[in-house]
Amino acid sequence: MLRQQTLQLISGTNTNPPALYYSNMIAENDRPSVAYSTVYPLAMFLRIVLAQTLILIFA
Repeated sequence: MLRQQTLQLISGTNTNPPALYYSNMIAENDRPSVAYSTVYPLAMFLRIVLAQTLILIFA
């Protein structure tokens, strides 16, 4: 169970669809998709904020 949750979180934070596909194959439920769809927007938001912050600091 812990291995599946870790894989779900990693695939969401890396925004990696092949990892999501693999975790969907080994799980018999929709938890990987739910975890991916929960973490993906946060990861994208943090990437944008981090990029803008780095531009402001180093520009």
